[in-house]
Amino acid sequence: MNRKLILIFLLTIVQISWAQDCNFEIRNLSNILNGKSELIDKTEYDKVVEISEEFIEFNPKSEIELTKKYQKIFKLKDSCYTFSAISNIGIGIKTPELKACKNKIQTKEYSDYKFKGTYCGNALIEIIGYESWGFLSVNLKDGLTCFTMGKPLTSDGETTISHSNYYGEEEIALTVLKTKEQYVIGIEGWNKIESRVFENIYYLKLEPFMSKCKNETRYLKVKIKN
Repeated sequence: MNRKLILIFLLTIVQISWAQDCNFEIRNLSNILNGKSELIDKTEYDKVVEISEEFIEFNPKSEIELTKKYQKIFKLKDSCYTFSAISNIGIGIKTPELKACKNKIQTKEYSDYKFKGTYCGNALIEIIGYESWGFLSVNLKDGLTCFTMGKPLTSDGETTISHSNYYGEEEIALTVLKTKEQYVIGIEGWNKIESRVFENIYYLKLEPFMSKCKNETRYLKVKIKN
């Protein structure tokens, strides 16, 4: 192979690597909730009136307070609380239940939890495992529970959005609090740096991890289909 062909070959490899590093692909992890994501331009993003998502009437509550008041929902057995859930293979819920467990042994079986409080008729429990983390939102009326990797945020008390990055993949989840139906997506190599919400439509600004791609900012609109 002569030098010219070698040069062309190397340039092709570099271009392919660049395309892979700066690529923006939305991976659908769960669409039990009928959701939709689409890229938008900066102009559309800038037009959105910024409203910060926050917990509505979030009240810090201890484990003792909640378990005493809601004894039918919080039943501790073998160092675990078990809650009913919607089976969701895409995000790892293989059986219709979710657990919050304490196992302080420093192995792959390590797990812990912390009761954070209540919001919008739900208890919020932070859970930590071996190379995993997240939050459980437990309905205080019927115990129905969902998992989100990031802290759930809400602007209307009915739908939440959460975002967290798992080793380079940004995971974004929309959840209807009452039914616990979810729309969850993953975007490899990108990180959410800002978000806005308007009329229950969420607008996200994302940047890539790769320093050479920093000018490749993307704007994403995420919503529930009518």
